[in-house]
Amino acid sequence: MVLNDAEIKDAVRKSWDSSSATYDMSPGHRIGTQEEKEAWKHELSRNLPSSHQNVLDVGCGTGAMGLLFAEMGNHVTGVDLSEAMMAKARHKADAQKLSIDLKIGDAEHLPFEEGVFDVVVNRHLLWTLPHPDIALKEWNRVLKTGGNVLIIDGVWKDRSFPTRAKRMLSDGLAKIFDRTKHSQYTQELRSHLPFDGGMPKETMISYLEHAGFTDVCFRDLMYIREMQKPQQPWYRRFAPSKSYYILAATKRTDT
Repeated sequence: MVLNDAEIKDAVRKSWDSSSATYDMSPGHRIGTQEEKEAWKHELSRNLPSSHQNVLDVGCGTGAMGLLFAEMGNHVTGVDLSEAMMAKARHKADAQKLSIDLKIGDAEHLPFEEGVFDVVVNRHLLWTLPHPDIALKEWNRVLKTGGNVLIIDGVWKDRSFPTRAKRMLSDGLAKIFDRTKHSQYTQELRSHLPFDGGMPKETMISYLEHAGFTDVCFRDLMYIREMQKPQQPWYRRFAPSKSYYILAATKRTDT
């Protein structure tokens, strides 16, 4: 069955609404230690000229990255399809006495005028999008000239037999031992997502360049994955990420 864009987005929204209550219980979703928090702050600040930037967190979810930017003194706006996920972000912002503006929004069709933001950031988002090329052009559109995009992504599943076998074992054990409710995408939905399983950095760099970005900088984040490992249940350690990275790029002056 072929789903149209509205049906795809509705299925994605419902999936994340369903898993919102326990999303932050999982290492890799939450920021679990002070060491990890400081590592994220270091990575996010490396491409900022200063604090007091106007930051857009696309696909903000429960606010992990957006709240870090707010804590560092930036004005942060977050958009997400899932109101339930953003409700968790609001609760965390209130608890930390941080300010963040949150609104419903589609990463491929943002509800903002051109040239509004200094920084666009997203984490673990591109695999959920049916049209990542459209999304990147949209992020370019809302950035100021010379503004930066920060993309945190990776490859969770390659198509090799060993990776598939490890993932099946890990998922099977999780069904027995894990009471956390994770987002469940049907095979039908996954068939409409071109990068289900993650996006290799070479592909991501090509997409960025075609969308009007330049000065692409790659940094390996597998060291953060190592920080998260002690918090992971034993049955999730069978299938580690194949790669994890941050890509920073600048909006070209001629776009």
